[in-house]
Amino acid sequence: MSEWPLRKLGDVAEIVSGATPKTNNPEYWDGDILWATPKDLGQLKEIEIEDTERKITQAGYESCSTRLLPVGSVLLSSRAPIGHLAINTKPICTNQGFKSFIPKDGLYNRYLYWVLKFSVPELRSLGRGCTFEEISKGIVESFKIPVPPLAEQRRIVARIEELTRRAEEARKLRQEAVDQAARLFFHVRRNIYQSLLADFPTKPLGKCGEVLGGGTPSKQRDDFWNGDIPWVAPKEMKTFRIATSSMHITEAAISESSAKLIPAHSVLFVVRGMILARYVPVAVSDVPCAINQDMKAIVPAKGILADYLAHMLWGANDILLGRIETAGHGTKKLETPAWSNLDIPLPDIAKQEAVIKELTAFQEKLTELESLQAETAADLEDFQSSLLAKAFRGEL
Repeated sequence: MSEWPLRKLGDVAEIVSGATPKTNNPEYWDGDILWATPKDLGQLKEIEIEDTERKITQAGYESCSTRLLPVGSVLLSSRAPIGHLAINTKPICTNQGFKSFIPKDGLYNRYLYWVLKFSVPELRSLGRGCTFEEISKGIVESFKIPVPPLAEQRRIVARIEELTRRAEEARKLRQEAVDQAARLFFHVRRNIYQSLLADFPTKPLGKCGEVLGGGTPSKQRDDFWNGDIPWVAPKEMKTFRIATSSMHITEAAISESSAKLIPAHSVLFVVRGMILARYVPVAVSDVPCAINQDMKAIVPAKGILADYLAHMLWGANDILLGRIETAGHGTKKLETPAWSNLDIPLPDIAKQEAVIKELTAFQEKLTELESLQAETAADLEDFQSSLLAKAFRGEL
C-alpha cells in the first residue's frame, strides 16, 4: 500500500457549489458566461470542458450564488448523477448539481481529476436523498485522498494518461475495423440488389405481401401493457432480427387498440423519425410482434422469403433515403408512395436462398467483429479501473 499521506479534500482544495438563475427571466439567459450542468459533462469525450449548452448573462450570474471558477478547476457532478468529471479550459460556473475544486498549492489539478475518477464508486456510495442521491459539501470536504509530493503527482498523471492513450488507440483501431466492415456490407448488399434488378423481373414493394401498420396502445390502460407480445418502436431497430423488445403489450391491446399483431417472419421498416436522416432501418421479426405508428410491416407473399426481402430493402437504402421528406416540424418521413413503388427483384426461391446464405455469412462476420469490439470496450474499462487502483496504491 502507498505510504502517501491521506488528506481531506477540504484541506487541499477550495470546494465550490453552484446555483441556477431564475429560468423564467430572459434577462438572465443567453449571455456569454459558461454555465455547466451535469448533462454537459456527460457528453464529454475528453477531460477538458471548453463550452456549455447554456450560458448566462452578468445579471443572471449576479442574481444567484453560483461562482465563476478559474481555469484549471476540477468539476465534479454531485447529483443526477454523481461522478461526472471535467477540467475547465475557460472560466466557468455551474448549477447546483456540482461540487467543484480549486486546487491549493501542492495539488496538481490533473492528479485530482484522476484520483476523483478512481473514487467515484466510493463517492456514489456516500450519496443521500429520496428523489435522487446527492453528496453534500460536508461529505466531499471530509473525503480523503492520497497526496504524494507534487513531482510524484505529475509522474503518476503522465503514466496514467500515456497508458490510457494507448488503450484508447487500440479501441479506436478495432472500432475502425467494425465501421469498415459495416460500410463494406452496405456496399455488398447494394451491389447485389442492383445486379438482381438487371437480371430478374421486379415487383413493387407494396405488392410483395400484405402491408400492416402499427399503433400505440393507451398508456392509461394498465391491462394493455407488460404482456407477452413484443411492441417494437424505431429505437429497437438496431439488429437485423427482432426476437424481443424493451416493451411488451397484451392480447387486450391487440383487440382493443390500434396495435396489430404482426406474424413472425415479417419484414419491419421505419417510415417516420429522425433516424431516417441517416438510413432506413429494416429487420425481420422472428416472433409475432406489434409495431408503433412510425413503422410498417410486410408479410411476404408466397414465393418471397422474408430475409431476402429485408436484404433487398437494405440494398435499396440509398434509393429510399433519396425519397425521404421533411415535415414542417423537422421530422423525417417516408411516405407510402415513396416506399411502395420501390422495385424488388424476384428470382426463384433457390436464388433467394443463395443470396441469403451469402449475406448471412457476411453478417455473421460483422457480428463477430462487433462482439469483439464490445469485449474490447469492456476490457478497457476494466484496464482503466485496474490502472487507477495501482496508481493510487503507489504501484505504477
